[in-house]
Amino acid sequence: MTWTKVGRNELCPCGSGKKYKKCCGMLDELIDAGDDPFTRSSKLMTAAKIKLDNYYDHLIKSIRQDAQKQFLRFTVTHNLPREHESIFSDWLWFDLLTEDENTLAYHYIIENSDYMAASLRDCLAGLSLSFLSVYQVEALEGSYLKVRDIFGEGTCSVLLKEPWQGVDQDADLLLLGRLVETEGEIVFSGMALTVDNKTGQKDFLLEHMNFIGRLLNEPMTNVLKFHGEMLYGVFDHICHKTLVNFNDMRGCEINADEKALLLKAWAEDKDLLPVHNTGDCTWFKPAREHCGYVRLMVGNRELLCCADVLEDIVYLQEKAAALLPDKEVQVFSNRFRQQPPPPDKSRLWFTAVKDQETERWLDSAMAELEGKTPRQYLAADNGKEQLLQILDNFTAARDNHTEKELIQYMRERVSNY
Repeated sequence: MTWTKVGRNELCPCGSGKKYKKCCGMLDELIDAGDDPFTRSSKLMTAAKIKLDNYYDHLIKSIRQDAQKQFLRFTVTHNLPREHESIFSDWLWFDLLTEDENTLAYHYIIENSDYMAASLRDCLAGLSLSFLSVYQVEALEGSYLKVRDIFGEGTCSVLLKEPWQGVDQDADLLLLGRLVETEGEIVFSGMALTVDNKTGQKDFLLEHMNFIGRLLNEPMTNVLKFHGEMLYGVFDHICHKTLVNFNDMRGCEINADEKALLLKAWAEDKDLLPVHNTGDCTWFKPAREHCGYVRLMVGNRELLCCADVLEDIVYLQEKAAALLPDKEVQVFSNRFRQQPPPPDKSRLWFTAVKDQETERWLDSAMAELEGKTPRQYLAADNGKEQLLQILDNFTAARDNHTEKELIQYMRERVSNY
């Protein structure tokens, strides 16, 4: 494709309404052939991003807040540190899909590549093909950092602005960043986050991202390119030393014989504890230490497995597979799938939600109970009767059918306590 020369006083073809010399023409002047390779690559990327900023100025103002919420939804605090702004901006330009399943940068290239110098156009194309990933540092070689992508097999040498000082050659470091090739050099676009791989952080990342890949039924390259916010979220959990909550629900249909098999086996299984029987459902939880809400439920016609963290999800899968090896326990709800349960699983999903909410309510301090939790109050004389009265009062004050059904479930749980 040939670069179309634009006169300095002509309107800029980027659509800004300004003269070329006051818009994109200024960016061309930033790039000096005499610059060192890192500075030249940095200027090229800066110029490309300024073009995008100018071109999408009004659109970005209208979508930025919602886009930032989407980018942060899997993080621990849901806040974007100022120093991470470049990571979010790159994701917004180069990864976030528009309604036609393309990125903003892709649209810009299609509409404006004729009016860009080849070096700038190639840089923008390189940015568009890039994606967020995690790299393990293998060696420091002057101004180059030899890294390996932990999700692939390839290694590369990344050009730095200056030699990386103060880093032990034997340090085991992981870098979250976006690598871009410009004019034969590979550099990080914007910020790269660093974390020590001292206590299995690499394995944690691989296990969780591979699980997400299977969950989405997509190859890892697609997950990294089009779901970079998920990788950023998992990495953020590592930085905060916090487990990732998947809020995973999965289940399968069972017949009467399979129900009897499960109930008998799990009632005798010392690794499981019975929790309660409510309606036609029998609930179990692991006897071992676990995190968050973890339940196995056997109903008349369905088996339900609920767990928050990956270790417990795998544990429940193994428990079910040991007795029903030919059954496929299908995921119908997961925080990372971001879609409602299928219609035929909506009642099973609501059963799990009712039990989750009841467990949360049982362990929540209440002003009506003098600061005690309902579970604590159940141990007191007449505690059950007082809780039932409170729930009856809740029901009388509600008009919503779903809320009333939840309160009725809580009432059943209290009655059976």
